Amino acid sequence: LLLRLALLVLLRPTGAVTLALQGGGIRALASDAGLVAGIARVSHLSHQSYNESIYTQSGDSDQTKIHTLNVMRVLQNFDTVSSVSGSSWFAAELFFSNSFVELLKGIASSPLTASVQFDQQWIQLWLLATDVQEPKFDGIQSLVRLWVKLLLGTGDEDTIFLAQFFFATGLSWNHFVDVLLKSTAGISADRQMGSAPVSGASQTWLVDHTVLLPSSGACIRQGKLIFPRVTYGAAANGVLPAYLPAKFSIKLDSGTSSSAPVSYIALPDEPIQFNFRGLCLGCGSASSGALYVDMANGSLINSTGVLPVVQTVAASSAVFGSAIGSFAFSEIAAQLTAEVAVWIGTKGFEAADELYDTLQSHVDADLMSELGKTAFHALIDGGFSDGTGIAQAVSAGASEVVVVLNSFSTNQPEYVAQLFQGGTVVKPAVPKELFPVFQSPSASAVETAFSEFETLKLHRNSSHLKVIAFGKIQATTAENKFFGIQGGHHVTLNIINI
Repeated sequence: LLLRLALLVLLRPTGAVTLALQGGGIRALASDAGLVAGIARVSHLSHQSYNESIYTQSGDSDQTKIHTLNVMRVLQNFDTVSSVSGSSWFAAELFFSNSFVELLKGIASSPLTASVQFDQQWIQLWLLATDVQEPKFDGIQSLVRLWVKLLLGTGDEDTIFLAQFFFATGLSWNHFVDVLLKSTAGISADRQMGSAPVSGASQTWLVDHTVLLPSSGACIRQGKLIFPRVTYGAAANGVLPAYLPAKFSIKLDSGTSSSAPVSYIALPDEPIQFNFRGLCLGCGSASSGALYVDMANGSLINSTGVLPVVQTVAASSAVFGSAIGSFAFSEIAAQLTAEVAVWIGTKGFEAADELYDTLQSHVDADLMSELGKTAFHALIDGGFSDGTGIAQAVSAGASEVVVVLNSFSTNQPEYVAQLFQGGTVVKPAVPKELFPVFQSPSASAVETAFSEFETLKLHRNSSHLKVIAFGKIQATTAENKFFGIQGGHHVTLNIINI
């Protein structure tokens, strides 16, 4: 079965094929790392005709047999990688960090020490860099648990821990992701999307995220006593969802002068205007005027090569960013002095960050005018539109998708099922009008298919891994204007659920 799982990834299907990596914070990153390392090991040993070694878990003989292993070979049959949230952390490290690729090679070489290697060469480096003190971590637990539950519905323990850890660092979300990528993979804040990747990385990378487009009330600044308060809203000719799917895209190794190979949003011809309002003496209001293509009149997609890796990935993973759309959540964030969204405008990430920082010290009419001129707005986690990466993969033209999911301790179908006719939207804030992505089969049929997936027999010493299930679903697309998907196309989903 493990060999079949490797072949599922390595044998090239017909048509455009995409690897879709579901979000899920560090659980997603760790699951992706283990899967890629495991498939690299199995496929390499099989290719070397050491079939008996597939069932040998450790020992010096393994390491001598596997010294020529190439982790990046796992990706050779994929045209595109579509990543969300924590899996965008993984993709960034896989594409731009030789040390992270070496870690995966080490895990492939010695599976029984995988958890020790990952702890020493990833987790401990991150913990050391963030330097979170236990009293501060414990002191905000009750408030964070309530905040996550209200924001995301049933708050799972992974998300609660991440929120608690994030707030305890005292960092902005941008800086939080910056520290993570720098400490664990050596990716600096000035690393650009078009810069040279690791050897063997040549795919088109879709960094899936969501543009926050409320009609009004998205908080840019809120004082601890409410005032001053600066908010924005968005308007268009047609009805827009508050959360609009979007994706940065880059053809890896295409250079810093490269532009985006794939549309940023599915409504490039829809004029979108940002309106800003200040609740403070002399603040007034401002508007951006009509914007097209990428809500920056093309300036972002035409300069994709120079966009910073850290901030594109931070946008994809800003899981708490939707809080700025609520007065109550904004007030709690202000009490915690937390910056939870990623900001952007027509002048890019850096200029938006500088404007945001200036607004935290004072607000005046000139700054309000600058908000309008630069179309200042927030980007948040891709999970607020589609956390699986499937919809953006199909939007980019995929007819075959290998989907890597990370569930808790069971083979959960819910995040895939919501994409199908009759599905239930999982997160309470996600707009229902974003779905369905597929008209057939039905969501209930997808849930039945998941229950019939094959599962691997796990190693007797497995302590964290509970399930690896895999199966295939033949789907037909629905007409979906917000993802830019035409109806009636056949798509094969090869699903691996960890």
